Amino acid sequence: MSIVDFLVSVNGVAQLWAADGQFLGVLSSNLYDQNSISNPHGIYGSSYSIYSIRNSYGLYGSQYGVYSPYNIYCLNPPIVLYQGQPVLIVTRNSHILSNNLPVVDPELLLSIYAQITNPIPAFNPHIGLNQTIFDMFK
Repeated sequence: MSIVDFLVSVNGVAQLWAADGQFLGVLSSNLYDQNSISNPHGIYGSSYSIYSIRNSYGLYGSQYGVYSPYNIYCLNPPIVLYQGQPVLIVTRNSHILSNNLPVVDPELLLSIYAQITNPIPAFNPHIGLNQTIFDMFK
């Protein structure tokens, strides 16, 4: 199973946690769930919330945040927990020691749930107009 397929299958179930133990939301495409990373007005999905990886000035979302997946030097990026077990590391640090856990870019993670919420076909000049993000990563 690919990372994309896995993330789609755990929609609304898996959780995002910072290395300092801070809960960062449920991996969910639900725009109205208060715990969803996709809720633009929620504590975990807002670009202004201190607990959101979408906050480009925050501890968990800035390019310099100690626990931010966007910090390319972050040694303690967020992890995805599924059924109480760590299953993915979310980071842009290409040199992270992953302990055999798969690594996913935070923008890919967020775009998957945005695509589920709003399935607009992505344009790829080599394939055509009717391709979704799910097709591109299979």
